[in-house]
Amino acid sequence: MTNFKQLYLASVVCILLCIVCITDGYCVENSPQTLIMGAQKDFLAVAEGKLLVFDSLVTLDDSGNIKPGLAESWNFSTDGKILTLVLRSGVIYHDGTPFDAKSAKFGLERAKIGAYWSKYIDDINIVSDRTVQVLFNTYYNTFLLNMTGAWQADSFISPSAVNPAWNPEGKIIKYIGTGAFKLADYKKEREALLIRNENYWGIKPKLSKVVWKYTPDPYAQIMALKAGELDIIGLPEHHSSVPFMKLGEFAANPDMLVSIQSYGRYQVLEFNCHKPPFEDIRIRKAFNYAIDRETMVRSLFGNITDPSCLITDPKFIWGPSNIKKGYQHDVEKANQLLLEAGWLEKDENGILHKNGKPFEIELLVTTGEANGDMIALVVQSQLKKIGINLKIKTLTNGWDKRLTGEYDLFLHHSGCLPSIPGGIGIGDKYHSKGWPHAYHSKELDQLIESAFTTIDESIMRQKCDSIWELLHQANPCIPLYDIKKAVVMNKKVRGFKHGVTMFHINLTDTVIAND
Repeated sequence: MTNFKQLYLASVVCILLCIVCITDGYCVENSPQTLIMGAQKDFLAVAEGKLLVFDSLVTLDDSGNIKPGLAESWNFSTDGKILTLVLRSGVIYHDGTPFDAKSAKFGLERAKIGAYWSKYIDDINIVSDRTVQVLFNTYYNTFLLNMTGAWQADSFISPSAVNPAWNPEGKIIKYIGTGAFKLADYKKEREALLIRNENYWGIKPKLSKVVWKYTPDPYAQIMALKAGELDIIGLPEHHSSVPFMKLGEFAANPDMLVSIQSYGRYQVLEFNCHKPPFEDIRIRKAFNYAIDRETMVRSLFGNITDPSCLITDPKFIWGPSNIKKGYQHDVEKANQLLLEAGWLEKDENGILHKNGKPFEIELLVTTGEANGDMIALVVQSQLKKIGINLKIKTLTNGWDKRLTGEYDLFLHHSGCLPSIPGGIGIGDKYHSKGWPHAYHSKELDQLIESAFTTIDESIMRQKCDSIWELLHQANPCIPLYDIKKAVVMNKKVRGFKHGVTMFHINLTDTVIAND
């Protein structure tokens, strides 16, 4: 009789499990679930890894509106000079240290280090165990946006995980945060093992383990995915690391799933506006007229993405929604502007000359942007039609050249959340304290600084409109197309959702299914 009861109960459990499986559309293993991600960068080298281990003080939605994080609520004083933050209760770091006002102050002090906006902060005070106040000398509108992660992702590290302990300037000795995953093991430029934080204050992920597999070559990632050595690729990079040309092949493969997300991040060619020929606005305008974005994008990528004719996506709350007409393709206008700028002669190869010097420039392409090589070749071809010889220089890491100005054109992006989209924030690309050789002006600096230090949102919007109008007329870059983030996974991976920004990896509902 006992055996019969045990058998009956076991049958009931099996039936219930089957109902759950049918309801969800797939079965999930009861054994520990492990996701193996292919990554082009070492785990400790990028913000994406940090955001799995560390939480931010606040988060945001896909338009840039601030949402609760480690701080559950906040408010500014009427003059905007006192920010009061009420912290979430019951949060602990992976090492058992409580997250409270003392550790929050430590994190805020750490976030200030090296930040241009730190000049706006006079002090950070502890009010109670769960309350801190940030005292400003000038209202700074985007302070909370700066607290949403990415570049400040490890600010809210356990104070005992730096040396000296509790010193905001201390060197990180352990990756200990409050996030959904703990760093359990790390082998430089090989892999990192993350395990689920069972004491996580938020919604715990269904995955028990995540393996960050360092695989720098995108085509090696593709081979490893096909061989079953990786479960997912394209996820741990904030740029598009999966070549768009391969997406059709993956979409046709019944064993693979493809997910594509736009973050309003545009591929752009950034001008060096501080040296010839691009200090001349006529040349910058000519280049924007010369590029046929529609033909470029459709011939290379079909309908995977769309051409862009504005500096950044107008959907953002600070975006260029006031600019109604973007840059247009017009070879005749390009040629006329080049003539006006003194490029009057052509040699036997059709290359323009001025004062006996050929029109030759260099495009710097840094590796890691999956579609950059193809884009560079199309740009080279299109510019040759108007008499310009474009040389392409590819470097593994060209960021030092960006700082020194050793480039004419730089293949880059427009920027997006959690930065101020389009590079118009204080200390960002088009502010004089940002990129050293991007487009800058005193008028633009004044507009940027006044826009993001006003408490009146209507005035801020007016200032942003003026910023975009000024920049649009200045032609500081050549926007090309929307860099959509493509993620490819084997069909066992279910429940995947893209993160709120290109840096965030959302694994809350991801599972490994047993079909």
